[in-house]
Amino acid sequence: MSLWRLALRNLSRNRRRSVLTGGVVVLGFAAFALAGGFMAQSLEGLREGTIRSGMGHLQFAEPAAFGAGATGSLEHGLAGADRIEAALRGHREVAEVLPRIDFVGLASNGARTIPFLGVGLDPEPEARTMDHPKTLSAGRWLADREERGVVLGNGLAESLALGLGEVVTLLATTTDGTLNAVDAEVVGLASLPMKEIDDRYLASSLGLASDLLAARGRVSRVVVVLRDTREAGPALERLQATLRAAGFDLRGKTWEELAQFYRQVRLLYVGIFGFLGVVLVVVVILASANTMLMAAAERTREIGTLRALGTRPGFIRRLFIAEGVVLAVLGCAAGALLSLAVRYVLNHSGIMLPPPPGATQGTPLHIKLYGVAYASGAVAMIGTMVLASWLPARRASRASIVEALAHV
Repeated sequence: MSLWRLALRNLSRNRRRSVLTGGVVVLGFAAFALAGGFMAQSLEGLREGTIRSGMGHLQFAEPAAFGAGATGSLEHGLAGADRIEAALRGHREVAEVLPRIDFVGLASNGARTIPFLGVGLDPEPEARTMDHPKTLSAGRWLADREERGVVLGNGLAESLALGLGEVVTLLATTTDGTLNAVDAEVVGLASLPMKEIDDRYLASSLGLASDLLAARGRVSRVVVVLRDTREAGPALERLQATLRAAGFDLRGKTWEELAQFYRQVRLLYVGIFGFLGVVLVVVVILASANTMLMAAAERTREIGTLRALGTRPGFIRRLFIAEGVVLAVLGCAAGALLSLAVRYVLNHSGIMLPPPPGATQGTPLHIKLYGVAYASGAVAMIGTMVLASWLPARRASRASIVEALAHV
């Protein structure tokens, strides 16, 4: 009889003990799979939200614009933005190229003046690739590059007591240091998820921002949206080479380099779930080892009989470890079914998670089917059961034949 068949028969002889030990493995595997799926979904949502919030996959600007103390305005603006766009659009991995003008200034309704954080943009590609155009709570998005209209965050609009169709006066410092002002119509109101942004957000067309800053033909940076997020690193090198060949000495950065908040949250999640994983493994080891020790004690006479019949100690050790592996494999299979059922129920429950710190909107609970979490759970549970079975196996294989046969 093969080792694995004998291990399976030994487990079926005491179903209650096997079910209890297997239950620990089932719950441990399900916890791994569900926690990993939740973490993966959370990080994926945060990643896509970061990219679609206006950051894009890649950004190109003058080297000084990425340095410490850079204001993000046209202090280090790019000239020849149209040629830069044309050079970047020639690559198949590029989905959209978004020129941006970042600026700050004051918005006034005639009676009150509020500081704002403005962005001048090309409305059509922004609407196709970014999330801010989808956050409109009233009105419409900007129509074209030259429109004399703005979209305000709800918080900023409330502070200024402005509604759709009303005129707001924008004041900002031009590139040569003088103060300039333009009037614009409020065409849309947006509800941004972060309150601090909602209270200061202002979007305008590239033409309006250029007139306000007296900087026609210049942009702060060029944002690139790729067809595949995984191509960010390789695409950066290729696009930089293209820009150098076109005569532009620009510096590029990927979204991961720019998204410090995402990196911090990812490290936090890895730390939290790593700690929970270690605790889970320790609990499974202790519970399983206790059960396997009891099984070894109950089968002392059986082990003595096997030894008296000429069974080598190494086979006894392998038999106990094989029982642990079989129990782990069966437990992982049942745990996978349990986790899939729980995942289905949770994903269709409509449960809303509370908004994260600084945000105003919650998100629906969703657990991703994350293959890495299932593989990690299987490796962890099988390794745990092997470790939990090793000590009882070692003890049983070293028992004296005479003492084992006389054991009561």
